[in-house]
Amino acid sequence: MHEEDSMDIVIEEKFTSDEYTIIALSGRLSGANAPEFKNRIREIIKAGKSRIILDMADVTFIDSSGLSALISGLKYAREAGGFLRLVALQDQAFKVIKLMLLDRVFEIYKNIDEAVRS
Repeated sequence: MHEEDSMDIVIEEKFTSDEYTIIALSGRLSGANAPEFKNRIREIIKAGKSRIILDMADVTFIDSSGLSALISGLKYAREAGGFLRLVALQDQAFKVIKLMLLDRVFEIYKNIDEAVRS
């Protein structure tokens, strides 16, 4: 196993206002850490922060488990009356999301400002 295969996803809450919460992800969102991501998102939403902007500029890889975790996060946010917007996707993540037609499900933005304004 390569060192990078086991690299964890880093989930960092960057900013919270009354309007939204910005969470920065970095690393690989894959089967190894998708459950951790789902749990963290669920905790954040349970804490009353259901309007989430996910900054994915530093996510280098995403697989089907990672996509599933994102979908779960979107579902949790919507059930709580909020949203989960994706920002600054790298090529690999964007291609996977588009391939699975999830660009029709997620709100995807080039940058945080764009996501905040919409």
